[in-house]
Amino acid sequence: MTEREFDPETDLQIERLVRARPESIWRCWAESELFVQWFTPPGVEATEVDNDLRPGGRAFNVMKLPDGTLMPNGGCFIDAVPYEKLVFADAMTAGFRPAASPFTTAICDLIPQDGGTLHRATVLHVDAEGRKRHDGMGFHEGWGTTLDQLAGLAAAL
Repeated sequence: MTEREFDPETDLQIERLVRARPESIWRCWAESELFVQWFTPPGVEATEVDNDLRPGGRAFNVMKLPDGTLMPNGGCFIDAVPYEKLVFADAMTAGFRPAASPFTTAICDLIPQDGGTLHRATVLHVDAEGRKRHDGMGFHEGWGTTLDQLAGLAAAL
């Protein structure tokens, strides 16, 4: 993928310094039994996961809300550089098939640092309205909670 610039009009971004190696963070994305431990905020459960970390691979999970509602989330990995970067979008499904209702593209960079790895998540939206809507849904709180959980799990591996 080519380099990109952060556009505050259409993009959201959140970072965490994870006191773990990139390989441990990658495992937390790749292994379903680890993914379910960090991906959802308290009260929400990931009940099914299928992450095929390769370009064209399936990015799929089902979240069970506290009221029992199941929320399937499907997408496709566009790029996957082991221990460095994951790019996925819900604009398409596995095999780069178009999806009916695109929402975002997410880029997770794993940047080695002294004492760990900087996990930077950048979420791209079609326009400023989409960014504002996602931010209003609690982007920073939700992604912040799950990144903290990822950091704790990866550090323990």
